Amino acid sequence: MLKLRGNKIEKKSKNFLISSLIITIFLAFIIEIRPHHLLRSEFNISNLITYLFYFIVVGTYFLFYMKLLSHNKYLLIIISYILFGLANTVDLLSDGKIIDFDYDEIIEELLHILGIIFWLIFFIDFSKMLKRNTDY
Repeated sequence: MLKLRGNKIEKKSKNFLISSLIITIFLAFIIEIRPHHLLRSEFNISNLITYLFYFIVVGTYFLFYMKLLSHNKYLLIIISYILFGLANTVDLLSDGKIIDFDYDEIIEELLHILGIIFWLIFFIDFSKMLKRNTDY
């Protein structure tokens, strides 16, 4: 069992933290490496298909841990998801030339950064809650 300063953490919280780490790495990979651009240019796979896959992975995580998330400051994670979704929307619309403005890449990156900040704030708060609950 995972320990925090010598005290045991419940299994559901441990599983949540491990799953969250995996999702965080997944999101970091998507944001930094941008595999959807490679898949589109090399294999002619639509960004929409790739983003749908991303949504399914992250949505499954959200649904699986909805009960645990709802007992914490889940609004932070929802804001984070909305910001990531807006960044993806800007990317889809600008790549498809549906909208065309000069700073679409900057706006996309700013939305990603804001999403990361809200994601981080949620996990800082969750970690503080775990620490409070495991201190004797």
